[in-house]
Amino acid sequence: MRLVLGVDAGGTSTRAALFTLEGEVVRRGRAGGANPGALGPSVAAANLTSAVRAALSGATPPQVEAVVVGVAGSPAACAQMAAQVFRDVLPGVPVTSVGDLVTAFAAGTPLPSGSVLISGTGAIAAKIIDHRAVAIADGFGWQLGDEGSAFWLGRAAARTTIRTLAAPGLGGGGELVALVVRHLLPDGPGQDPVARLAAAVHARPPLALAELAPLVSRAAEAGDPVAARIVREAASRLVTTLRTVHDTGPVVLAGSVLTSAGPMRRTVTELLTTGTAGAADAGGVGTGGVGTGGVGAGGVVVAGDPAGAAAWLAARERLSAAQAEALHPAFTATA
Repeated sequence: MRLVLGVDAGGTSTRAALFTLEGEVVRRGRAGGANPGALGPSVAAANLTSAVRAALSGATPPQVEAVVVGVAGSPAACAQMAAQVFRDVLPGVPVTSVGDLVTAFAAGTPLPSGSVLISGTGAIAAKIIDHRAVAIADGFGWQLGDEGSAFWLGRAAARTTIRTLAAPGLGGGGELVALVVRHLLPDGPGQDPVARLAAAVHARPPLALAELAPLVSRAAEAGDPVAARIVREAASRLVTTLRTVHDTGPVVLAGSVLTSAGPMRRTVTELLTTGTAGAADAGGVGTGGVGTGGVGAGGVVVAGDPAGAAAWLAARERLSAAQAEALHPAFTATA
């Protein structure tokens, strides 16, 4: 049996997927994050090893012909870590380390060039040429950027909630405020909800605010105009980020915010394809100018499984162009 291994090593989780050359998944493995810059090289390497060994259980090294690893973080550090891990786990097997931007793009299209827009905990966009990231926008982290990310949405939700609670006479409440209070103060708002909410937010790591992002989408779907405005602003920021790098070809939407069905994905897609977003898709917010029209040929597609995409990148060197294109959906189908 001829096998290839793909790995998606992110900041919070690592997924490994073992496939046959025909696009049949054999086994998957999962572990904690493997970004050496964020977690340290020893923790990242241990998590990468754990995910890979789980996926390889029962397979022998001679069966595995190639490995592609998509890693978030410094390219040099990631390549060094991958080489170290696979030297022990799969000695002699060729290993290619690419950025997670490349695997995210490949998860959405078999074409070699276009752009990818990622909104998860953070946010980043990249122009991809021949499966290489040649231009990048944002991705600066929550303190300096990540405009339109889950963290950005969550912080906007928390700020809106505490300001509403602090000035209830200005028309207080709404679905978003109720959802955030329920999430952060499950025992109820108490006598001083402003102080309790502030304490609850500051007691947690800053990036924990990203947990509030789904509440914004939920409230926008329920017709909350405040949540809808936050959605529209976040989508506008993401589209602005993408337009700084996009040239031609498809735009792949990736990351939990954009791969989840809901108002964020709908609004971003509308803005990218037509330059405007309908009121219903924006949750009741009117249209407004973001850019000057659609993305052009190629359209907007949603990413599938990035670990499978990494395996597809490993397999495509051993397939004809027609075979690689035909098998792309099998490799990238969401696990």
